[in-house]
Amino acid sequence: MRYNKQELAAIASQTSQTFDREGVLIMKEKQDGFFRRTEAYSIRWFRLRGNLLFYLKGSEPWYEPVGVIVLGRHEVKLQACDENGHWPFQLVWDNAVCYRLATFQESERTIWIKSLQMAPYEVIHSQIETLKEKLSRVRPIIDVSSYRSQKGIVLDMNEVPLCELALSCDNLLCDAHGRPPSPLLVVYVRFSKDLCVKYGSTEVIETCSNPCFSKTVLFRASDGMSGKAVVRLVVYDVKELVSEVAVPMGYTTLQLSTIQETQRLRVALKTHDNKTVGFVTMNGWSLEPSCTGNSPCHTNDRNCLDIPQKIQCHRRSQSLPPRLGLKLKFPAYGSMIKQNFVNSHQVTYKFHSGLGGDINVHEIMAEPKLCYQLPIELLDIYIQREKELLGEMLSVGDICGNWQNKQLDLTSIHVSLLKHYCHSKRCLQQAEHAYFKASCKKDDSSLEFAPVNLHLQRMWIHNDTLNKTGFHDIITAGAFAAHTHKSERTGGLIRLVQQVKDINSSKAALNSAAANKIQSEYDNVMALRNLKDEIFKDMDRIIVLIQANQNIEARHTTEVIKTKTKGMMTLWEPGVIEESLAIIGWPKHNCNEDNENRTISTIMQLTEQLSMFDVGSDCDTLASSSSSSKETTPTVDAPSLSASVPNMCHNRCSKTQESIRNILESTDLQFHNNYFNSEERQQLNHSFRSVRSPFKTKLNDLPNSSFDSNRPRHGSLRHDFKNASSLEQVSYRCLMESLCGSDRRKSSNGKRESTLPSIGQVDSATRKTNLTYLEDFGVNFEASLATVIEAVVKIIDSNKEPSEQDLDTLRALTENFKIKAESLTHWARISHAALRLRCESPAWARDHAALQTRRDTCFSQALATTTSGLLCWFNSVPHDIVVKLLSSDLGPLCGFEGLLSLYSTEKAMWGDMVVAVEDLQTVLFTLNKVGHSNTALPHVSGSRGNLTVSIPVSDSLYSKFTKKEHLCFTITAVLFNIGINEKATLAEALGETTPQYHSNNDNLDRLNKYYHKYTKIFPADYSGANRASSRIKPLEEVMENLKKAVQKKVPKNIEVLHLAALATRHMNGIRFTSCKSAKDRTGMSVTLEQCSILSAEYHLAEHEMKKALDVMRSEGCRRENTYKNIGVKKYAFTKKQVKALPEEYRPPTGTYGSSHT
Repeated sequence: MRYNKQELAAIASQTSQTFDREGVLIMKEKQDGFFRRTEAYSIRWFRLRGNLLFYLKGSEPWYEPVGVIVLGRHEVKLQACDENGHWPFQLVWDNAVCYRLATFQESERTIWIKSLQMAPYEVIHSQIETLKEKLSRVRPIIDVSSYRSQKGIVLDMNEVPLCELALSCDNLLCDAHGRPPSPLLVVYVRFSKDLCVKYGSTEVIETCSNPCFSKTVLFRASDGMSGKAVVRLVVYDVKELVSEVAVPMGYTTLQLSTIQETQRLRVALKTHDNKTVGFVTMNGWSLEPSCTGNSPCHTNDRNCLDIPQKIQCHRRSQSLPPRLGLKLKFPAYGSMIKQNFVNSHQVTYKFHSGLGGDINVHEIMAEPKLCYQLPIELLDIYIQREKELLGEMLSVGDICGNWQNKQLDLTSIHVSLLKHYCHSKRCLQQAEHAYFKASCKKDDSSLEFAPVNLHLQRMWIHNDTLNKTGFHDIITAGAFAAHTHKSERTGGLIRLVQQVKDINSSKAALNSAAANKIQSEYDNVMALRNLKDEIFKDMDRIIVLIQANQNIEARHTTEVIKTKTKGMMTLWEPGVIEESLAIIGWPKHNCNEDNENRTISTIMQLTEQLSMFDVGSDCDTLASSSSSSKETTPTVDAPSLSASVPNMCHNRCSKTQESIRNILESTDLQFHNNYFNSEERQQLNHSFRSVRSPFKTKLNDLPNSSFDSNRPRHGSLRHDFKNASSLEQVSYRCLMESLCGSDRRKSSNGKRESTLPSIGQVDSATRKTNLTYLEDFGVNFEASLATVIEAVVKIIDSNKEPSEQDLDTLRALTENFKIKAESLTHWARISHAALRLRCESPAWARDHAALQTRRDTCFSQALATTTSGLLCWFNSVPHDIVVKLLSSDLGPLCGFEGLLSLYSTEKAMWGDMVVAVEDLQTVLFTLNKVGHSNTALPHVSGSRGNLTVSIPVSDSLYSKFTKKEHLCFTITAVLFNIGINEKATLAEALGETTPQYHSNNDNLDRLNKYYHKYTKIFPADYSGANRASSRIKPLEEVMENLKKAVQKKVPKNIEVLHLAALATRHMNGIRFTSCKSAKDRTGMSVTLEQCSILSAEYHLAEHEMKKALDVMRSEGCRRENTYKNIGVKKYAFTKKQVKALPEEYRPPTGTYGSSHT
């Protein structure tokens, strides 16, 4: 235990009235003699305060203190009267420490022993708890949050409170030493004789007798408040901030109606003895909605609807006399925010501006409903994808032994992925909290797809002097990282991606070419399937149109079907299919056999053989580069990483070095530099690039045309492979239930007349026969279509109402055509599976699967966070700005701020987050009109490589778009990361921040491109007009300063974060802030940014800046965020960690100290 010598000496020297007991005791102690130490009795003055027993140098109270005994867990032993007439006793501890004391009188000893037995902390704490229980029985006091929970009251952000109350005190008495108190004012509301609620409180202002509190209190009708409610204001003197020890000074009691009617009231604070200890001044005002409508404004809009056309009254500073009938604005958050965000926490403040007026601030923290909902929808897409690939692999049927073993290996990997995704989905659906994942659960693998500590941090500001109002949103979330994947701690996804994307490695280039060939084959399969589905819908529509006598529309639809059929025939390549099957062998089963029985048979065979499936030899190589694989089969060894938008290259046969490089350049993620190459730490002129695909083919326009089978993620799946027996527990029948259902439908229609060749190598004549057999499918397909078209045209040209016989004939022809079309897609899928068997090794597939799950995890967290930000953006930015941005194909800017240190595990988190942010730019977002629906939640659809997120918007915004194509957009995402904690200091000392430097430069280039496009849409004079009354710098100057700041090589270059955030707000972008868990460092960053906005745009007085920052950190929403995550209202900083933080990011005293993270 450590002691502060000066503080203990000060306590021991205080006046007698502050001690529980004091007097003379005889103490037996060792004293230094001439030759040896001897024990002797000395008479000393002892003082007892709490569990501290001080003793002075002499026997009088004016001597200086020389020692202290900390009481607790000790035993008092009595002894008989000694030969000197003293009455001795001992204080004994378990560790053999013993103090021998004595009194002159037996009665004195009895009194001292009783006091010493009551002194330990455990006894005092027990007494306090007992007194609290007695007090609660006499007058129960509960916190307002507990009261709302008991009553089932849900806080509505749009509810207009009865009134808002600002408080200040004056002439508070000092203590006996003349020290001013550290006042804290608590508001209690008595609803009945048996219930008293701690309704609100102010911040603590240290050593001040005339405090003016910035935190205000809202009284809500939904809590049962009315004018008859009794309000008690109690002032406490906070003795110690860390333990929050407070002593009541005085109180006053009055009705709420008195506060509402008087507006400004100064009342004396009195003790129970009716002694006046000071005065409290109450400034109250009623509130009214700031606007009517669903779309609150943004501060940058000069024609904002939220700024009232006529303010009924101007609120004056506290130094001015009050005005009757005072009404101030209250923010209207809109129905969209209410429907998508829940469990809001609100804190209100009143600050003084430099112009002599007041600034009203409302701080909101809320949980998005899609924290789990969006990852669940993503998992559905991933599950469906794995089911399709598993079905394809099983559709090959029984093949020869070597290929069959490989088929079994690949199939088991898909089953394991299905198990992983299904388990994750089930856990998300059964999560304890429906809309929130606490930071203490970030290492919970069952919830890894959900973002950590995702919240909307919204600030509404109203400066009555400037007549300016606005919303400012920041989305806070933990780093988009695979926290449960402990094996990769030195670079994360970014390093894993670069290892397989190394364009300087010829092996990696060849592997990528082979993998892209597989991807190209799958793209053909998906395109065929989508065209087939569209043609089926069009044929069903033709029958409906003919029945409705809409012959012109029916004729037009036939032309559309012809065009799509030509597209299918272009993609149908029987030569490629025959070549693939000639190598691995044609399926043994006839095509007229039941597909369901074949599938289930193979699955049951897989179940039986999984127990013998030994992957132990591969477990140790999973974490290593796949280039070390030594498979003997003719396959590629390393996974290829294409991104969310697939590579649509159709050149299947080119294997030259030039074509390989063309394939690499066509992928959406290009890594021109290895961040983690030690040689490049000396050369900062090279940089990592990550750009989107420079071209898209026409197949990309199809709704579900592709899926990125090579989009890898490393992760926890490797643990599934380590335990082969765990795979046996999977219910394969359940996993394949829906797949078999579709196969059953196909098999009932897919009858074949001819028998296929047997397994094994075939000669040229047989291959020619097989090719002819496959070509016949295309011929029959075209002939069947011609028959259907002829029947449709005949009915249309007859100009008569079609008979039932004609319609039945047309339906029969249509069903026959569908059978032919199903045959084409069926053989295309078999071809793709055969190509995978030839070019995909099990070792590569396992590495690919592990990398895929890791990337899926990070991407899921990033997409949920970004969608939450877009929801707020569409409901806070003025409609004209939204329409201009989307109509110009620019899309919103998403500015991500990272506070991660490139040291230890956070280095891998940073690498994960870089790739996750890159993947976001390949997602297509669309706007949907809400109408009168009460469930206006975002929805994700499509396939893995072609994701579409539908975002609900208000009818008023939707109606402003004149073209339908403007309702679809992509985002521009930039990530700037600067570490600020003690680990960042270590990383900079070890030279580990070079990747961060490269990344920040690359994101600066992307932001600069967006800036040039933005200024063409919104000229400088347009932006300047909105900020004519503000102190912030123009956008051009901000961008120039940001370029200079990024180029600086200084430790903890936080200027980059400040300028990047300012540039994002200038360009009406969306702000995101992340650290490891979005709790401590994020809280410091968010509050700093909020105060910067208050100062720059709303003229917060300079002397109020530090005060506002401390109040928001000590009493604001971010302090509540720590309690939600770890159950303690403390930021997880130690004193050493606080000293390592930049000065602007340091929390106030008493708000930190928890060891939890």
